Amino acid sequence: MGVRARDGRPRRHRRGAFEDLPSTDIEVFVHVHFGMAGSFPLRLAEVFFTSDGLHLVEYGYITPLFGLGSKKHRREAEAMGAVYDYHDIDEVLLRGDSVTWLDYGTVERVVLHDGGWFGRPKLTVYTDEHSYAYRLHDDQGIAKLAADIEACADRHGFAVEVVSGVGFSPRSNRIS
Repeated sequence: MGVRARDGRPRRHRRGAFEDLPSTDIEVFVHVHFGMAGSFPLRLAEVFFTSDGLHLVEYGYITPLFGLGSKKHRREAEAMGAVYDYHDIDEVLLRGDSVTWLDYGTVERVVLHDGGWFGRPKLTVYTDEHSYAYRLHDDQGIAKLAADIEACADRHGFAVEVVSGVGFSPRSNRIS
């Protein structure tokens, strides 16, 4: 999935003047675009299942009145998506307010909730000590996302569960 833009078209690398910049050469297997974490303020997030581990990139703090009401969350997510399409994962990692890297050896399981009738899909990553939960706002299809993550999980030894419902569990889904 790392060679395609979010809309499914082949990615156009327009590096030109950027070819001489250093690169981490991290291969992206699955990119989960436009997640949200927290309650107040909300944090936008991008999740990357890569060749060297799981990267959780949080950026853009959103408040309900001035963020959600003015569609700031959509503008910021589109801008970060454009950064990823243009510069790949390296620039997204640099621009994130907080980046968490998880070795696949510490990831126990990934749970995907389909959102039920009224909710949004949710992705939760469980590690040995913490869990990281993100509501997904990009309509990429839960079945396809689950299949892509399962392919990565088979290579790296963690479980993937797909569960029906909204997945609200304050005790097990705190973000540490």
